[in-house]
Amino acid sequence: MSGSRPARDHYAVLGLRAEASPEQITSAYRMLIRALHPDARPGVASADAELAAVIDAYQTLHDPLRRSAYDTERGQERQAASRPVRIPVRVRSATDAGARPHGPHLHSAEYPRTLVSLPHVDPFDRLVAWLFYGM
Repeated sequence: MSGSRPARDHYAVLGLRAEASPEQITSAYRMLIRALHPDARPGVASADAELAAVIDAYQTLHDPLRRSAYDTERGQERQAASRPVRIPVRVRSATDAGARPHGPHLHSAEYPRTLVSLPHVDPFDRLVAWLFYGM
């Protein structure tokens, strides 16, 4: 069912909540069929596509087995969407070949050697270096 399912939410197509009863599904379907029927809207190009979406949604939600399968798949998709995304990160140590000192302020040769050799420089130390060394 995952390959044949459209990208649109069947409940949204019928204008219903997921907790809708079978009677509410049938009532919404009949109301939309009357409103979207090609005889009621002659000359509207998108009428066929909208009508097909309503019919597909009703066929899925009207049948209890198909509805439960759809709800299960829909719940899995929402659960997968709420999971955090893992982003791979490569952390290099200061001893790695080609490792640069941390921070943009340490790339200058004008800073004292003690600041360049530290992996982390306190902002206060940077301020003191700026005041005393004019950097």
